[in-house]
Amino acid sequence: MGPKGILLFATLYTFLLFPVSAWAKTIQAGHWYPPQVMSKADDASARLQFMAPHFVPRKAALMGGNPSVVLNQSTGGRLGINLFFTVSGVTEKDNGLLGLTTTSVPYKEDIVLSIVYGDIESYEIQVDTLFSKIASWCVFPIGPNESNDSGICVATQKDAEQVVDALATLGIAYGNKLHIPYGMSLGIEKDFQKHPERAGLVAFDVDPDGPAAQAGIKDNDILHTVNGTPCTQETLRAAIDEAAAKPDGGTIHLEILRRGKPATADVSYPHWTMGDVASLRQQVASSAPPAAAPAGNAGAGRGSYHLGINVRAVAEADLSTVGLPKAMGLLVTNVEKGSLAENTGIEAEDVILQANGADMNDANALAKLIRGEGVKSFRVWRKGQKLDLVVPESM
Repeated sequence: MGPKGILLFATLYTFLLFPVSAWAKTIQAGHWYPPQVMSKADDASARLQFMAPHFVPRKAALMGGNPSVVLNQSTGGRLGINLFFTVSGVTEKDNGLLGLTTTSVPYKEDIVLSIVYGDIESYEIQVDTLFSKIASWCVFPIGPNESNDSGICVATQKDAEQVVDALATLGIAYGNKLHIPYGMSLGIEKDFQKHPERAGLVAFDVDPDGPAAQAGIKDNDILHTVNGTPCTQETLRAAIDEAAAKPDGGTIHLEILRRGKPATADVSYPHWTMGDVASLRQQVASSAPPAAAPAGNAGAGRGSYHLGINVRAVAEADLSTVGLPKAMGLLVTNVEKGSLAENTGIEAEDVILQANGADMNDANALAKLIRGEGVKSFRVWRKGQKLDLVVPESM
C-alpha cells in the first residue's frame, strides 16, 4: 500500500472510530455565560473602545487571516458598534476525496461588522478550537435581526465574557430587555405536522458547561413540554425568565423525546438580573446631545451628527484603481443615502486626503475628529483631481 493509500485508510479509520457528531464537537463548543451587568454605561462603552483593536470578525476567524481594524466608531451616538476590517492572507482550500489534497489560496476582503444594541435579546459564546488560530472565543448576539456574520471573536475566555458584559450593559441602557442564555441552540421540529407527538423544539449545540447539559439535555433531544405546557420559544423563554428571577434561582421541568423515547429533565437556572435598569437608562438619557442641536451641524461637537460614510486606509493594491502615486488617505467604500456625507458631495471611491486641513491617513484620526470638534471641510482625490468640499452647516 502506497503513502496515499495509507493516508486514505487512516482517514477512513478515524471517521469510523469517531462519529461525525463527536468530530464536530472538537471543532466548536459552546460556553454558557450569563452577562454580568455593569453599573455604568460609560464604562461599558469605554471597555468596547479599548478592546476593539483586538476584535476579529467571525468570518475572518474561520478564514484564518490576519485582520486589522481600520475604523472603530459607534453608530448613532452609542446605539451600536460599527467595525471595519481589512483581511488578507492565505487559506488552505480542500480538494479531492475527503480533502486529502489542499491548495493555498490568497484572499483579501473588507468586512463590515455592525451590532445594534437594541436588537439584542441574548448572547452566545462559542469556542472554535480548530479553524481559528487568531481568536477562538466568539461572541454571537442573538436577536431577530442578527446573524452569524455579527459575531466578534477574541483571544481568550475572559475577553469574550468582558465583551458580553459591555454589550449587554449598553443594550439594557438603550431600552432592550435582555434574557439569561438558554445554554443551547433551538430549532423547530420539522416533522411535527405528520407526527404531532414530536411537536416541540429541537436542542442542538448544547453548551457542555451550561444548565441544560448538567440536567442531561443532549443534542437532537426534542423539548416537548415545559412545566406542563407545549414547548415553544415563547413558553420556554417565559419559564426560564421566571426561574431566573427567583432570589435563589429556579427549575423548569421538561418532557423530552430522545430517539423517539420519552424522558424528563429538570433544568436549574441561577438567579440573574439585568441590574439597575432605571439607573442605566437615566445615564444614557442624561448624556444624550441637547435636543436643540441640529442633526446636520458639523461644528456642533461630539455625538451631535452622523456623517454616514465607511472608510479604510488606501492600500498598495488600490493605487491603479484610484490613480494615486502612493498609498495615502482614506478610501470611501460606501456613502449612506441622504446622509451628511452625501450632501457634502462625497462619493464612493473618493479618497479623503484631508479633513479640516489635517492629513488623513488613519481612520481612527477621522473618527476622533468626528467625535471631537466635528468636520467642516474635506479635501478629496477623485479621478485624478483634488476637490475641496465644505460640510453644510445644517441639513
